Amino acid sequence: MKSLPVVLIALALILPGCGGGTQYKDPAKDKGSAQWGPKEIKDTVSKMVKSMHVYLKEEKKAAYIEVKKIKNLSSEQIDTGMLANELVNNLIKLRIKFIDPSFTKDMMAEIEKGMSGMIDPDSAIPMGQLKSPNFYLAGDVNDNVRNVSGKNVQYIVVTLKLIELRTGMLQWQDQKEFLKSSSKTNVGW
Repeated sequence: MKSLPVVLIALALILPGCGGGTQYKDPAKDKGSAQWGPKEIKDTVSKMVKSMHVYLKEEKKAAYIEVKKIKNLSSEQIDTGMLANELVNNLIKLRIKFIDPSFTKDMMAEIEKGMSGMIDPDSAIPMGQLKSPNFYLAGDVNDNVRNVSGKNVQYIVVTLKLIELRTGMLQWQDQKEFLKSSSKTNVGW
């Protein structure tokens, strides 16, 4: 009989995790957590897109941007590719143009086929139509983590910049900061 309460307690701890089911939530309404997630991505993209769009509109010259790797220099596991993709998605909606160098070899092969006479001249890609980037978009994510009164306090800084290829000059830069405080969880057995 003594084992019955132990079994009931064990079942009470195990069964809630077995309920299963998946719930979808709106990423824009994420309140954040101790780890990097949708809130940080959405807030960063919102600020950077507005700032960069204002700069590019004031420049009044065509921008062809190539995205370079956004470096994760923080202590967290951050997929900076996800951040870059969301930035590009939002900027393209504002008619900002991007160059994707991953297809250059394939495009060159199509141009060569067109020049060989194998392709209908009306649909062949003419020589000299490819665009080169005039800006690189690059950046990094840094953080500083410390313990303050038993809480982990993390200061995260996301910095993005546009470098003009013709001159090598840094033409635009902005940053988004986060200060997150989370309680340490001490789970022991």
